[in-house]
Amino acid sequence: MSFPIFSSAFSSAHPPIAALKSTGNIRKSVTASKYELYSCVSQSFYDWSYQFELVIAAHTKGKIMRVKNVNRYIAQSLALVTSVILLASGCGSSASSSASTSNALSVGYASCAHCIPMSLIPDQAKGVKLDMHQFQNGNDSLMALMSKKVDVAQVTYGHLVTALNQGSPVVAISGQINGGSDIILSNDMKDKVSPGNWKELSSYIKQKASDGAKLKIGANRGSSQDLQMRAQFSAEGIDVNKELDFVNISNPADFKNNLVNKQIDLVSAVEPFASGIILSNSGYHFAYPYDQPMSNLTNIILTRDDVIKSKSDALQQFVDANVEVVKSLKDDTKPWVDAIVAKTSLDKATAQRAVKNATPDYTIKLKSAEQVAKTLKDLGYVQKDVSGEVSSHVDYSFLAKATKQSETQLGK
Repeated sequence: MSFPIFSSAFSSAHPPIAALKSTGNIRKSVTASKYELYSCVSQSFYDWSYQFELVIAAHTKGKIMRVKNVNRYIAQSLALVTSVILLASGCGSSASSSASTSNALSVGYASCAHCIPMSLIPDQAKGVKLDMHQFQNGNDSLMALMSKKVDVAQVTYGHLVTALNQGSPVVAISGQINGGSDIILSNDMKDKVSPGNWKELSSYIKQKASDGAKLKIGANRGSSQDLQMRAQFSAEGIDVNKELDFVNISNPADFKNNLVNKQIDLVSAVEPFASGIILSNSGYHFAYPYDQPMSNLTNIILTRDDVIKSKSDALQQFVDANVEVVKSLKDDTKPWVDAIVAKTSLDKATAQRAVKNATPDYTIKLKSAEQVAKTLKDLGYVQKDVSGEVSSHVDYSFLAKATKQSETQLGK
């Protein structure tokens, strides 16, 4: 008897195998601390749950049909078994994904629509071998970088601030793609709030808060979508601390289900999941949260001090290739769309809509990065304001050489 779901899950070409080989959750040695083991298994569970759902989706005509959450239960059961196996083996004690040679780099990136173009970089790279690792989200990518499982990581500006708060020697070397955020409302609000009408939404939020029934707002706490939404709310005169009830949803694949089941009234969703919600009529587009001090700032590429010292030539080749990819996507999004379909099992229409809500940009916006640091501190997401430290953790030299532009032109 053939079991296509399982056979594809363990195919070397499918994301779960890449996740097992690459994730920062695959930790070193049985002597790891309790925290490390817990982090390994818990993150492995979420990684594998997400990846198995994609496998199931691929075998249900591309749709994750969670009738009574059956698919979710199947995926999570498989993920739990996998995670326990990892624990029993010391979370992969022999696995190490950091490339050892000076002309090779191990690169991590997340699974969002504006992150996946990272997978196109190897085709442009010359003189450097790139070992690419796709993670579920930026948190995983950052963890892999900080634990030296990868040499380079595509993350968000918020992750840069988080790393600096932890004293990590990370260094920003390039921008990548910005945007990818969308504020989506429950269909139940269609007769109350018109798309783009902030006055109507603000009035409705204040009315509900006054009635003791605050709107439930979904977001992945600390993500770019979360920060942009909160800043946009504040800019519109909405008190995020008193007038809203926030619900943390760490897996973006869950946004749709939470809206449909009325567990939330509004979500600041990341692409391509945002487009998936809208095209399936599970919610409706309200606004892009970019009219605030941080604008559409999203992705940034980080490395570490030790990698700069030991692999500067390889890093230069990597940045050169990234610049070429970013420039090419401004004129031709087809490779981008194809990569999203291949890496997420989402359909072409969803991918095409998603890339319209993203802006290829290799510059590093220093002032905006400092604003992100202040915002994270104001929200209580980090312990200290590191806005004064950001500039010393940005190295424009790789970009300057790749583009022949000045640091000022590149965002300093």
